[in-house]
Amino acid sequence: MVTTSLLGLWSCHNNSTENREIKHVVVIGFDGLSPDGIRNASTPNFDKVIAEGASTMRARAVLPTSSSSNWASMIMGASPSQHGITSNAWNKDNFELPTVVQGEDFLFPTVFNLINKQKENTEIGAIYHWSDFGRLFEKSAVNFDIHADTEEQTAAVASSYIKNKKPTFTFIHFDHIDHAGHEYGHGTPEYYESVTKGDKLLGEVLSAIKKAGILENTLVIISSDHGGVGKGHGGESLAEIEIPFIAWGKSVKKGYEIKTPVYQYDNAATVAYALGVKTPTAWIGKPVLSLFEGNEIKGDEYLIEDRLVAPIIKPEASLNKRAGGLFFNETKLEIINPNKEGVIRYTLDGSMPTKKSTVYEGIIDITDNKVVKAAIFLEGKISSPLSEAFFRIRHDDRKRVSYKIYYLVNLTSLPELFNKTPDDSGNTYEITSEEIKEKIKENTAVIYTAIIDIKKAANYTFYTRSDDGSKLWIDNELVVANDGDHGVLEKSGTVKLNAGEHAIKVAWFNGGGDGWLDVYYKDGKSPKQLVSTELLN
Repeated sequence: MVTTSLLGLWSCHNNSTENREIKHVVVIGFDGLSPDGIRNASTPNFDKVIAEGASTMRARAVLPTSSSSNWASMIMGASPSQHGITSNAWNKDNFELPTVVQGEDFLFPTVFNLINKQKENTEIGAIYHWSDFGRLFEKSAVNFDIHADTEEQTAAVASSYIKNKKPTFTFIHFDHIDHAGHEYGHGTPEYYESVTKGDKLLGEVLSAIKKAGILENTLVIISSDHGGVGKGHGGESLAEIEIPFIAWGKSVKKGYEIKTPVYQYDNAATVAYALGVKTPTAWIGKPVLSLFEGNEIKGDEYLIEDRLVAPIIKPEASLNKRAGGLFFNETKLEIINPNKEGVIRYTLDGSMPTKKSTVYEGIIDITDNKVVKAAIFLEGKISSPLSEAFFRIRHDDRKRVSYKIYYLVNLTSLPELFNKTPDDSGNTYEITSEEIKEKIKENTAVIYTAIIDIKKAANYTFYTRSDDGSKLWIDNELVVANDGDHGVLEKSGTVKLNAGEHAIKVAWFNGGGDGWLDVYYKDGKSPKQLVSTELLN
């Protein structure tokens, strides 16, 4: 059979683990947990395992930064391009991309399956708060398979299981932090409270390992599927794609910062390595060898460098709203360096700051549209992520955009609105959800229309950044297709426009939770910027 022949080909990461005597592995996954959450919440148990173990706050999730794609990658040692789980809509009877190889029907081989097939008399358990995690692994490979209704129940069931069965491999999934991110927003007090609660649940599991009498030969791995921006995830920002990866327990270096890159699919490979399980060549994940005692990094010039915190541009970004804003006649630009070292260099034309860019020395008056980019430079080298802000200045009180709102039901894509009567209508300064946020609720669709005044003929690229789906037309020609039920996601399209007036229309919907929409444009020479009153007529 295909499965047998493919799984007979093994990768080279099958080193003996007899010298480490790791007999048990517990993976604890917190849905939606970002490094920011660990840094800013009260987390004595996370702090303990970081101080006593090996960790990085710069591990990388896979794209898309959706839950199914990342939990699958975490247990399958592969990316969505191999295992085919490209969205939360995936199921064995609903997928676009077939798996490259199969452990079971339509399912890429997981670490559960490898442990079950290669190690005799093993006890394997999965306890998960999010029910859909249960569709991602082979049921036949697991002795204990429990979907818990709450995070408290998840911790209680997992703790009891560990104490009673002393399993070889346990996978525990907590979902409540992701719920807080969606309901209140990442970086909010409520989000940090959920991280603190996660820390308490982590402590319960660690206590159970100790009470089971297996602490001395257990490896614990703690990680996440994604971070978030605003009240969602699914995009390509650092806040969404960077995740914590923490190892603690038997044979793990103490107080060690992992400098080698760690990817989501390396989690499964590390579990397999720790238990002496061979991995198939279909896996692309590699064990994080540097975290284990006795394994030193030698001759690798491509290690993760220290990174300063990005500068803060005021007015600050808030949830999905970018830094900057729309102002009448003038405003002030302030940039703050949150680090104790380095200088801020910035540009006002949307170009990338370099070591020759202007050093920020104080508040700047803004009287026309500016795209601000800034970074921290240390010893002439860029040493932080880039910060970006969009300042738009209006010089009159005319609202040039018309909108129509439709309250509907069960929206998962943009509906046909041609024959429907709007429930509300009005005008805004810009094409954005921000100006009508009080009117947006679940299952709301909005159509925006306006006239743009193009000063010179050129190819223009337009972008919609939305949660959920959106589409953009210029002169009734579809330019941007960004439809679907998703977190904040940006897509673009290009159209050639002659000088003069053109009709722009944007349709957007919010299926559930808080939605978002803003719209950008760029020609060949100007920076990418929000479609503002300067372009509208």
